Amino acid sequence: MTPATAAKGPLVLPAIRAKMGSWVYYITFVTMREIADRVSIGKEMLRADALKELLQRQLTKRSSEIAIYLCSQRQRFFNALVVGTQGGRPQWNELAIRADNRLPDVPKYLEGALGVLTLQGTENFFAIDGQHRIAGIREAITKKEKLGSEEVCVLFVPGVTAGRRSQDPEGFERTRRLFTTLNRYAKPVGKRDIIALDEDDVVAIITRRLVEEYPLLVEKVSVKQNRSIDRRDKRSLTTIIVLYDVVDTHLRSTPAQWKVFKRLRPPDETIEALYQRCTKFLGALESTFPPLRELKASRADEQIAGRYRHPGGGHLLFRPIGLLLIVRAIRHLTDSGLSLKEALRRVSRVPMDLDSAPWAGLLWDNANRRIVSAPENQKVALRMLFFGLGGDLSKFNMNSDDLRRELAGLLQRDVSTVELPRFVGG
Repeated sequence: MTPATAAKGPLVLPAIRAKMGSWVYYITFVTMREIADRVSIGKEMLRADALKELLQRQLTKRSSEIAIYLCSQRQRFFNALVVGTQGGRPQWNELAIRADNRLPDVPKYLEGALGVLTLQGTENFFAIDGQHRIAGIREAITKKEKLGSEEVCVLFVPGVTAGRRSQDPEGFERTRRLFTTLNRYAKPVGKRDIIALDEDDVVAIITRRLVEEYPLLVEKVSVKQNRSIDRRDKRSLTTIIVLYDVVDTHLRSTPAQWKVFKRLRPPDETIEALYQRCTKFLGALESTFPPLRELKASRADEQIAGRYRHPGGGHLLFRPIGLLLIVRAIRHLTDSGLSLKEALRRVSRVPMDLDSAPWAGLLWDNANRRIVSAPENQKVALRMLFFGLGGDLSKFNMNSDDLRRELAGLLQRDVSTVELPRFVGG
């Protein structure tokens, strides 16, 4: 996709002219059809073919997701695209604003700010920020043509593409810097913010409701930014980010289907059914583990969680990685054909004291009295737990000897001294 060279019809756009730093830019709106037809993707900022190919792979991956969003979400909305313009003969015509009874004092900054931007159609337009959205718009319009009439905010800025860098090297460097700056500082929405605000992701919706309504969790979930719990927190069972992962693990279907499903809000009756599945699951966990029942029956200010999460280690379920570990193991067992009741019966036999086998040295550092949260330790812990509960390690493309070697390496012991725990017969 390269900048269009064939002349197109003019665009006459209501606009605001603004300035920031050394950039003068124009704020307006353009239909999705015009964006799809006229604006090329930001490969014009890249010189090497390999980098262009990399960008194209990224665009292909994301564009389908955005197209699904546009075609399926009635309350769809985009933030502004930043589009570079090169060549042609853009014209700016100011609109005069006169003082009257409704606007007796015209602010100074309005002088020359409002007007009509006319683009002749011979300009080259290229995306500086919003490449994925433009690719998604193109794909969506092929599936749902009426989307082409919908309008998106666009910021037009004068720029120079890689093809013209020899004629204006300083202009190209300046444009490329804008391209990289916008993409570098475009911070993805954090997981906690998604949980708090997303009205389409069913896992986020259910997580919020559990925190607000379910007795085990009301005022007993940390809503801080990270996954770990503050040492001073004696109230919380876990964090909201880990609770989201717990709900996601319990409810998910096949990865590809589930990823698409979470992008679009399902009917209310589906949300209710999934919520009931989660409360039933949590109720089963409470029946299996008395400390959870104790926490559920208590007030938050009684700080029951502090009894089970302390400097000496405490209960596995009262550590975020421990709760998620148990839930993931249960899901692997049920995926392998066990009923939830049988999976929980087996899990009930697992030692829960962090400072003892099999968790000491793997998930708990007795010398330093802290959790060992390294991804490799968590991965081996899950496989060891699954195996100890009667699971088939071929699910992870390994056997018991492979797992013993991994465990020995993490424990810094000779493999001959390491035995895998078995919590049930088999």
